[in-house]
Amino acid sequence: MKKLLIPFFSLFLLLMSCGGETENEIPGHRISGELANAEGLEIVLIANEGEEEKVIDTVKVTDGKFEFETPTKELRQYILVFGGEELPILLMLDEKSKDIQIKGSMPGFGENYTVSGSEESQHIKNYLLFLKDFYTAEQPIYAELNSMTPEDTVKVQGLLAQLDSISLIQRDYAINHITKNPNSPAGWIMLRELFPPSGLANFNPADLTYFEQVAASMKKNYPYSTYPDLITRDIESINAQLDQLKNAGAAMDVAPEITMNDPNGKSLSLSDLKGKVVLIDFWASWCGPCRQENPNVVNMYETYKDKGFTVFSVSLDSDKDKWIQAIKADNLSWPYHVSELNGWKSSAAVTYGVNSIPRAFLIDGEGKIIGTDLRGPQLEQKLKEVLG
Repeated sequence: MKKLLIPFFSLFLLLMSCGGETENEIPGHRISGELANAEGLEIVLIANEGEEEKVIDTVKVTDGKFEFETPTKELRQYILVFGGEELPILLMLDEKSKDIQIKGSMPGFGENYTVSGSEESQHIKNYLLFLKDFYTAEQPIYAELNSMTPEDTVKVQGLLAQLDSISLIQRDYAINHITKNPNSPAGWIMLRELFPPSGLANFNPADLTYFEQVAASMKKNYPYSTYPDLITRDIESINAQLDQLKNAGAAMDVAPEITMNDPNGKSLSLSDLKGKVVLIDFWASWCGPCRQENPNVVNMYETYKDKGFTVFSVSLDSDKDKWIQAIKADNLSWPYHVSELNGWKSSAAVTYGVNSIPRAFLIDGEGKIIGTDLRGPQLEQKLKEVLG
C-alpha cells in the first residue's frame, strides 16, 4: 500500500495562478501559481504514474508567478516540490479539472495555500490539513520508537498502541470521505489511514470493502488507469497476510489455562468456564482499537449469553483504577475480568503469543480454539453457527 500512495513526506501543498492560452489548446492541464516571497525559487512537478514517480518539469518563480503544463488530462496524482523546509503540495487531476490555480505566500505556503479548478485537489488539501495536528502529535512517538532497542518490546508495544488510538480518528475521516464521495479518486490517497500503525494484526478485515469500493469506482470512471489494479493487488496482499496471521494463531489447537485475579482479588480460571463457548479477549483500557471494539463484544454477549456464550477478558493494564473505570464505562457486564496488572509482561499474553491488541480467541465447550480475531459481523456469524 505504501508504494501506491505517495511517499509519506508528501503531506501538504504550495503555488498560484497566471493567464495564457486556454486549456483546450494544450494536451494536458495548466497549473498556474502565484507565490509571494519566493522569487527565483525552483519548483519541481512530479507525476505518479502507476508505481513510478516521473519528473515532468522544473520551473522557477518569476515575478511572483510560475506555470506548469501536464502531458495529459487523464487521472494523475501530482506532487509539487520546492526547496527549504516547506511541505510539498499534492494534486489529483482528471478530465474534470480545469485551469488549476494555486495561490499563497512563503513561508508556510503548504498550510495556507488556496487551490481552484480541481475538486479532488481541494479534497486532498482538506485531508492533509486535517492530518496536521495528528502528524504533530505522532512525530515524538515515532522518534521514540526509532530510539528503541530490540529489548524494549514492552515499551514499543505501548507506543504502537498510542499510535493506533490516534489513527482511529484519521481512519474515520477516510471512511467518511469514501462513503460520502463514492466516485472520488482522492479516496485512493486516504486508504492509507485504514492501516493500523501497529500492523495488520490489528487491521479490521471489514475495511477491505472500502478498498474494493474505491477500486471499483476508479475502474468504472477511469478505465485506462492503473491505480485500481494497484488497489486490487493491495487487497490480495492484505488477504494473504491476514491468512498467515490466522494460521499462526490456529497452530494452537487447545486454549492454554489462564488463572489470574479479578478486580476484587478473586482468582478466576479459564477452565471454570468449561462447557461454555468463550471469547478470550485480550485488551486494555489505554488501547483505542480495543475500546472501539468493546460495543460489538457487549452486543454479542447480551445476544448470546443465555445460549451458553460468555467472555473471559484479560487486561494488559498496569493501572488498576483505569482498568476498573474502563470496565464500567464500556459496560463490560460479564463477570470474568482478570489481569496481573503487568502490562505487556502478562503471562497469558506471552503464552498466547499476543504482541498486539485487541486479540481474541474463540473456544468451544471443550476448550478447543475455533476462531481467532473474530470481530463484529464475523464474530456474530461464527456464534450463529455454533450456538444457533
